Amino acid sequence: MKANKGEWSELYAFVKLLKEGKIYAADENVERIENIFFPIMKLYREEVAGSSVEYQTGEIIRIYKNGSLITEIDSSELLEPTSKLYKEITERKSSDKGAFEIESADAIMQKMSITKVKAPSADKSDIKMRIHDIHTGYESDVGFSIKSDLGNPPTLLNAGSNTNFVYEIFGIDDADMNEINSIDKSISKTYMIDRMNKLFELASDVKFFKMADETYECNLMMIDSMFPEIYGDFILNHYKHLSESISGCVELCDLLVKSNPLGIRNPEVFYKYKFKKMLCASALGMTPGKNWNGIDDASGGYIIVKRDGDVLCYHLYNRNFFEEYLLRNTQVDRPSASRYDYAYVFKEDGRYFIRFNVQIRFKSISSSTTNDRLMAYFTKLNNK
Repeated sequence: MKANKGEWSELYAFVKLLKEGKIYAADENVERIENIFFPIMKLYREEVAGSSVEYQTGEIIRIYKNGSLITEIDSSELLEPTSKLYKEITERKSSDKGAFEIESADAIMQKMSITKVKAPSADKSDIKMRIHDIHTGYESDVGFSIKSDLGNPPTLLNAGSNTNFVYEIFGIDDADMNEINSIDKSISKTYMIDRMNKLFELASDVKFFKMADETYECNLMMIDSMFPEIYGDFILNHYKHLSESISGCVELCDLLVKSNPLGIRNPEVFYKYKFKKMLCASALGMTPGKNWNGIDDASGGYIIVKRDGDVLCYHLYNRNFFEEYLLRNTQVDRPSASRYDYAYVFKEDGRYFIRFNVQIRFKSISSSTTNDRLMAYFTKLNNK
């Protein structure tokens, strides 16, 4: 079987959690909280529709298919396969994005009645389990989304034509529009930076006008009726500061605080609070192209596979840690401008407009703990 690093990481997390029978909580810095963990009673896989496989944890792992016991495995037998999986995933080059085989996984997958590396899912849950709350004694079946730091950072919010934001440009004419649009790959390797520099040099102002897609707009308004405008200014700040490479969500939120587009009395709290809610909604269920009902698909939270092999969770009991983690460990990047038709000035009814688009991607956890660049940025910002 072939799979990419993220998919192999899901199998690694499944086998490791089954072996250990518990999962530890993470703090906002993605470090284990030693006194907060959740005993795992069962894990579930449904690789074929209507055929459920249930894994009961313990020293002897019992595997049931459609309610009938099919095999038992001593949990110690999973130690070596787990170690081999981790070793073979991490030995792949970080630039290796394609699918690859791990031959050593075949035997344990067959023994555990696993026929696919990645179990199919209709929602954002990559793994489903029954966990025990040691404080209340309550057991619940919950789904977790898995994000791995063993490969390239995954995307939290994918871009599409429905994630375009439209802005009105003031103070330019047709000649300015043509000059801005003429800056392309044939002129400069850094054409997008150069084009944005020229736009903000010639325009007297650029203001959020509307969202391109009504479905995504309605979804964002579930968070706050003014959130489309908040997010629009967030994206605008990224393009205004493109030459400074400001892309971290923390940094861009700080620019929102600085500009305070809504004139809020406590901007340092308000904008980060609202943006955390959007990141959390995107992580757990909301997508741009589908009407969102406000319900979390990943009802348990997030599982993080760290580079050191540890597997930690952000359970929604600890939502504050989870939201802070999302803010600190995400950044924006730009999809193809030609594919999604943005970053070109256009004219309608004598007025000038431009579309901007971003997607939100996780940072590498290891690099996100290095704060030198962030500290330099905050010092510069505070001195302005």
